[in-house]
Amino acid sequence: MGAVVTSLSLSTNFVLLKYFETPLFLTYICVYAFSIMLSFLLNSTFTFKTVIKVKNMITYYSIYITGLILGVLIMKLFTHFLSFENYIYPFLVLPFTTIWNFTIANRFLSKT
Repeated sequence: MGAVVTSLSLSTNFVLLKYFETPLFLTYICVYAFSIMLSFLLNSTFTFKTVIKVKNMITYYSIYITGLILGVLIMKLFTHFLSFENYIYPFLVLPFTTIWNFTIANRFLSKT
């Protein structure tokens, strides 16, 4: 499910930023927040086959919001020091957020 949601997220960022020229940070935050929700729903339903509970969703969001914050901070650095078209930046931060999310989720979600 992670690959599906990540592909959808990057595709959405690409289309919105390149063709609709939406604002970089607002687009990244909105797409990321939607992706967290979609990831939670798909993983709960298909990967783990569990009942969707608000408490689990809050825990999931809390963990993945840290990845969003990290992504925004790294993107801010990249936009300051590099000069690319806006649609490139979500691809540049992906390795950082993926490693972060995987590490944090394994540490905290495995206990729930």
